Amino acid sequence: MPATDGDPCLENALTGMKTRKVMDYWKARAGAAPAPDWPSFKLMDLYQEAPIMLVLDKLPGVGVIDYRYRFVGTQIVQYRWKLPVPDHTGLTYFEARHQYDFKDVKDAYDRSATECRPGVMLRNFDAFDASGTHERLILPLIGGDGAVDKLVVVVERINEVIKQRRNEGTSL
Repeated sequence: MPATDGDPCLENALTGMKTRKVMDYWKARAGAAPAPDWPSFKLMDLYQEAPIMLVLDKLPGVGVIDYRYRFVGTQIVQYRWKLPVPDHTGLTYFEARHQYDFKDVKDAYDRSATECRPGVMLRNFDAFDASGTHERLILPLIGGDGAVDKLVVVVERINEVIKQRRNEGTSL
């Protein structure tokens, strides 16, 4: 039985059209399993949503959980344009610089990875380019041993106020 069957409130909490589409895709791929595996979760099937998606590999180890950014969507990279390294692909969670306090996000990632359950966060953000509200959907993927080995994350800006565009304040 998919993990969301035990938490109908999660699906009712989704407000973004793209987060809902990815959640529906994830559920269809999971079938009766607690979560789908990576080979069955095809980013190309979600090419319209991929720009606002991330894929994190859960790194093996005991104690503090760390993740490696396997994929960072182009829109996510554009959101981080003022960071020294806006594309976190290849970095670990602890190596990457975040634009704001990510403690709650890291806790939600760890909960999803530990419990093999989706999570959703609706929160305000204040980034370099904009501020507003975004919805963060966190979906576990399982490996061959049945344990979570990846997280798919969708970050959909529900409303935003643009502060500065990438080409503003720069000279050629």
